[in-house]
Amino acid sequence: MNEDPTSFRDLNIPALVISQNASGHKESSTDFQFISFNERGLSKSRNRAIEHSTADIALIADDDVVFSEDLQSKIKAGFAKFPDADILTFKIQTPSGQPYKNYATNAFKHDRTSIYKVSSVEMVVKLSKLKEAGLKFDERFGLGTSYPSGEEMIFLNDALNNGLNIYFIPEYIVSHPLESSGKILDEKYFRSKGALIRRLYGKSPQLWLGVAFMVKQLLKPHKSISVIHSVKESIKGFNSISNL
Repeated sequence: MNEDPTSFRDLNIPALVISQNASGHKESSTDFQFISFNERGLSKSRNRAIEHSTADIALIADDDVVFSEDLQSKIKAGFAKFPDADILTFKIQTPSGQPYKNYATNAFKHDRTSIYKVSSVEMVVKLSKLKEAGLKFDERFGLGTSYPSGEEMIFLNDALNNGLNIYFIPEYIVSHPLESSGKILDEKYFRSKGALIRRLYGKSPQLWLGVAFMVKQLLKPHKSISVIHSVKESIKGFNSISNL
């Protein structure tokens, strides 16, 4: 985000705020740290947060979410239920108390297909495990880049590749307003998804997972381009990057 620290000084929880502006401003107190970097990109911001945080457990916040008052007890209970967990994912509700998306009713261990549905504000991570694995967000993906989506999926897929354990807990920890309108699926959208599939699977046998994912994308409404055009843009995106 591109903010000054004023609006964050009175938070009642320990917080690290990463700002993306040219000021180079830094500020810290017992439970608050503000650091600015002259760069752009959501994944870069998250990586700076991982690098500079000293907490044991961390959440990824956004400027339009509200965390539950019983957040800490739910997180503690989740890690108590799954002591081997390195990352937990929870549920989002709308401000009116409705589920933000369709969720499973029971806890489960994530696999390579279930991570497709995870949003960043649902994630709770053990920072020491991320740092031990050298796990970071791919800075080619996310808002502010040529591929403005898919960073959470890549992050969680990389976590699985590094042997980290990821579990879903069917508890609400955050509220977020529903998007007011459908996302427009244009050339950039499909190029981004093609690049995402290349990054996740390369040309490995697991590429079939990406093909299945792309078929679902092609069947979605609100496309501003034809199916054939969508396929061509997806292939362009697939060929535009390496999977490293």
